[in-house]
Amino acid sequence: MASVSTSQPSSHRRFRPLLFLLAALLIAAGSFGLNRLGLIRSNPDSSPAQPSSVAPAGSPGPAGLSPVQAPDALSANGTAATRDLDKAIGVWTASLRRDPEDFVSAQNLAQVYYTRGRLTGNPDDYARAQEAVDQGLKAYPDNPGAKTLKALLLYTLHDFDGARSTAQAIVDADAGQLQALATVGDSQLEMGQYDAAAATFAALHNAQPGAAVTARLSRLASLRGQDADAAALAARAATEARDEGSEGASLAFYDYLQGYLAFQAGKLDIAEAAYEAALNDWPSSYLALEGLAKVRAAENRLDDAVELYGQAIAIVPQPEFLAGLGDLYQLAGDSRKAEQQFATVRAIAKLQTVQAQLFNRQLVLFNVNHGENLPGALALAERELQVRKDVYGWDAYAWALLANGRAADADAAMRHALALGTHDALLAYHAGMIAQAIHDDERARTMLSDALALNPGFDPLQSARARDTLARLSNP
Repeated sequence: MASVSTSQPSSHRRFRPLLFLLAALLIAAGSFGLNRLGLIRSNPDSSPAQPSSVAPAGSPGPAGLSPVQAPDALSANGTAATRDLDKAIGVWTASLRRDPEDFVSAQNLAQVYYTRGRLTGNPDDYARAQEAVDQGLKAYPDNPGAKTLKALLLYTLHDFDGARSTAQAIVDADAGQLQALATVGDSQLEMGQYDAAAATFAALHNAQPGAAVTARLSRLASLRGQDADAAALAARAATEARDEGSEGASLAFYDYLQGYLAFQAGKLDIAEAAYEAALNDWPSSYLALEGLAKVRAAENRLDDAVELYGQAIAIVPQPEFLAGLGDLYQLAGDSRKAEQQFATVRAIAKLQTVQAQLFNRQLVLFNVNHGENLPGALALAERELQVRKDVYGWDAYAWALLANGRAADADAAMRHALALGTHDALLAYHAGMIAQAIHDDERARTMLSDALALNPGFDPLQSARARDTLARLSNP
């Protein structure tokens, strides 16, 4: 572990105890920390003492959930960890205000904002982190740790092409920068460059095998329809994470990944156990709370699902969570409460901030599923697809095309979404409804049957619509 030089200016020396505290907290996660990125050194021109280790892969999600890196295991108690980070933000902000060219303070502030964002799911923290790292790079544009963090933030903020090119330049200069290499692969995956991502992940595995890389391989296998391999890799990643000493929020990510894959395969009992394990690791895992809510809804335990959605929304009010809760209220006949949730989704859509960008696909699906602003949904899906031609980008585009009366175009787009062989009830349902719209009843019956066979409760409202449509097609 690199130490802080005693030759640093007195303004930096005053904060040395806090630097070591933050470094200890971050390094405990087995992910990169301040010193591994070369951010807490007094000499910004120096390179990291060792290659950065690899942060966990981003979160999967058919609606295009923000591919935010799994939070570091700062503490099993997320609230206590967040309080510590809040204090650190105050210290580094004050230091940077006194000296706007203070590289160390700028980079530490960026790292702390980034870490808090990973813990709380607040997208605004990532934007603040980007501002801070940009301020540091003005003073020292060649610092490898700062550039690596910049690439990671671009990825987190959905500038995948910018993240890939920035990270690739780092790797070209130093092949040992493994977090940069991971960011290259993650960006390729999000842009639908699956063969390139596979090659990058293979190189990453050869350089540093472990839980973070195994989880990436699991996600890729799932997208390719290799469900058994994906599940086995996810289980292995969780075991490796425990063997590596992961705990709290970091460990919860790996259990969540197992739950996500199990739910996608319709294995509700396995999904339930995995999500509960994630919550045992870290009670504030909003992704696991939302996942467990979907399990309860699929089991028709709607009151439990409502409570779990409420807990997830209290932590992070993501549009998908709000829409899911609103749909449950709608099913229960409580239109007033349903409208409250939907109104919040609409408000998020109007935000001219990073939040609107991160939730593009969630907003597309919400608008289409609820028959709102259909031209806007199509325009948003088109813009997203220009830079992100992955499975779920094509799916969202196809679904928006169908809602706008362009069934033939929707069918062509949906074939792109299905080309990789991904097994997902939502994809099969969308394909079935599109086939029905172009009067290909045989394919419609096949796809809708496949969706319901894979996961009968993949979505409370849409699965009911799938069953009704299938019944009409079977009994014309």
